[in-house]
Amino acid sequence: MSADPLQEHNFVSLMGIVLIALIAVTALVAYAWVCVVRRRPALSGALRAAASVGAAGAAGVYAWGAVQLLRFDITEHEQACRRAVGAGRAARLDGYEATYFPLRFGCHVAGDGTFTAGVPGWLNPLALSLAVTAAVLAAAAAVTSPAYRAFRARRALGGAHA
Repeated sequence: MSADPLQEHNFVSLMGIVLIALIAVTALVAYAWVCVVRRRPALSGALRAAASVGAAGAAGVYAWGAVQLLRFDITEHEQACRRAVGAGRAARLDGYEATYFPLRFGCHVAGDGTFTAGVPGWLNPLALSLAVTAAVLAAAAAVTSPAYRAFRARRALGGAHA
């Protein structure tokens, strides 16, 4: 737990996250569209488009979580925390914990740990899954690209002459 028992998210930071994520989603979807329209080379382009859509999904889900926290103002923290921890633990509520990675607002209960409020529990695992999927697809696109195959062929020829 941080030194400040009432740690909160910064409004400007959350707005910046939403803005950057929306720009990223727009750019990634546009790039995916370009990859699909060009269709050259077919497999590499399809993998790049899929990776781009996965990354756009991860950014979009994360932005949606940031919007949930923007709606979650300071007057609602205690009430939401009381709902999250339950009636039996509400009297021992001793602080808040805000994090950006993973995106969450935690309600700390003495002796019982931190309970999440304000962000759905599925949001961070989904964003991470989409980001990992996008990275794997991007790596597959790089390995199947003609430029990479040409590089491997040149390297194999260079090794055979040595």
